[in-house]
Amino acid sequence: MSDTLTDQFKAGFRRYPTGVAIVATSTETGPVGATVSSVASVSANPPMLSFSVSRSSRSGPAFTESDRLAVHVLTDSQAHVAAAFADRTAPRFTLTQGWRLPLGEPPILDDAAATFYGRVVRVVPAGEAWLVLIEVDEVTLGENAEPLLHHDRHYWSLGPSVSTVPLDGILPEKAS
Repeated sequence: MSDTLTDQFKAGFRRYPTGVAIVATSTETGPVGATVSSVASVSANPPMLSFSVSRSSRSGPAFTESDRLAVHVLTDSQAHVAAAFADRTAPRFTLTQGWRLPLGEPPILDDAAATFYGRVVRVVPAGEAWLVLIEVDEVTLGENAEPLLHHDRHYWSLGPSVSTVPLDGILPEKAS
């Protein structure tokens, strides 16, 4: 077992399951994208989200300096796309992965569960990373599909629901 606080911190967060997204933008030299599992809702009014990216990553500067980004929430059938964008040597933005590359706009990933488009409004240096805040101006919803999850360095599908308790704040009455 690792004994430094940094190693323990990383090990602890590997036990925290998250959704998987690809952040993508267009640059003068071509499209740039990265797999992220740190997407979070920040505000509904105005609509804002955040994600973090390593300062040492090749894609970080492109994201923080971009005029417009797209955050594509992946489905369980897109694990191969997530894996490709997590591997620095794998092909990216291919037709077989489902990408379209409109001129001057962020790349579009067909069949994403949801895509959030917007502009960077703030970049916060945070240790070895940047926390990027995006004000969302457009949302595209895909078909309702099983989400892709990341847990302990693996991709997972949610599978069948494990709870019958509704999450809308209404709990079933207890029997007397």
